[in-house]
Amino acid sequence: MKKGKIWIVGAGPGAADLLTIKALRSIQNADVILYDALITDEVRALFPNKAILIDVGKRSGDGKNPVCRQEYIHDQMLMYYLLGSEVVRLKSGDPMVYGRGVEEIRFLLEAGLEFELIPGISAAMAASSEFWIPLTERGKSSGIHFHSAVKVGGEKSALNEIVREIENDDTVVIYMGLEHLKDMADELHKKLSKETNINVVSKVSYTDSDVISGNTKFFSQIKNSELPASPAVIVLGNHTQIPGSREVSLRGKAAVSSRIKNFIRQPFLNLF
Repeated sequence: MKKGKIWIVGAGPGAADLLTIKALRSIQNADVILYDALITDEVRALFPNKAILIDVGKRSGDGKNPVCRQEYIHDQMLMYYLLGSEVVRLKSGDPMVYGRGVEEIRFLLEAGLEFELIPGISAAMAASSEFWIPLTERGKSSGIHFHSAVKVGGEKSALNEIVREIENDDTVVIYMGLEHLKDMADELHKKLSKETNINVVSKVSYTDSDVISGNTKFFSQIKNSELPASPAVIVLGNHTQIPGSREVSLRGKAAVSSRIKNFIRQPFLNLF
């Protein structure tokens, strides 16, 4: 019998052209694809016609036990592996960033199954590139901290650690935090020594992606109807402002203009 193999694959934030080449190849060669709820239509359009497609995605309020759901995923991977299939476990973003990738790796190791993990672009990285949000900046911010807004069991994450990170001029990224944004912003507004910037990026890499930026006071007062659509990632910190024309000072413009004038006087340009 043909030997099976399992691929744990990161599908990135949503756009098909942000898949890695290796991820795309694994999808195209798959006999079975177990995919998450956030896998977009654009990525699903790449699924081969021959593949067995199994939707194993978690949806808010679906009432399913997360432990039973994960055991079902493990059982499906094991069954199709033993049947000799090429199995792709397709996850949004990166499998190792809030994707339960390590839980599935432990299961596969314990079962002695051959597998490979293919990374994907996580939402924070994609949001940073799409909307020019600096995650680090030389001489200003050198650390990045990732948080989930909700701990296991539904308890809201304590913000004291996030306050320390922001006060240290580090950048903070919060996943799955849209539902708690107003409360978090209100608490940060009270606890921080000064206002800090918040960027809420909705539907990263989708055709209708969007960003809303403001300080903690702004988001503590925002109406629920004004919040962007889910899924969203929140990037905050003292040095996370999006570069734009409003931040370009007259002195900065003059300096750039002077450099351009000096550059075009260089002799080598006469060759063109």
